[in-house]
Amino acid sequence: MRVAAARNPKSPVLRREQMLHERARSAAMRDAFPKIEQLRFELAFGGTRSLQPSPQVHTLYPAAAAFFRFACPCADCNGDFDLTDPVIALAKAGAPASRGQLICNGTRRDRPTGSAACSMRLDYRIKSI
Repeated sequence: MRVAAARNPKSPVLRREQMLHERARSAAMRDAFPKIEQLRFELAFGGTRSLQPSPQVHTLYPAAAAFFRFACPCADCNGDFDLTDPVIALAKAGAPASRGQLICNGTRRDRPTGSAACSMRLDYRIKSI
């Protein structure tokens, strides 16, 4: 008889599945932020590791889900970057752009026997139209 392996709730795969589920349940941008026609996220990553992930650009239009969390680009990390507060501040201020920096809140498998804080840095810029 085959026994099912226990699923670790902090595994990167389950974390990403949870984020997809939360994104699907989010309101549309047009409902959450009716004055914003487009949001553009420019994400650049840095950290202590020699290989850095490529920059990313995400553009959200009125029909898109108002979901502003982005998974850490490290495949073995269970963390994410939550840009919800910066987007809300941008919308309230009516500013055309915002920028800042966040550190990943997740952990990575550092060794076969343990894990360590990810510490991947995100430098972001959000543009609103």
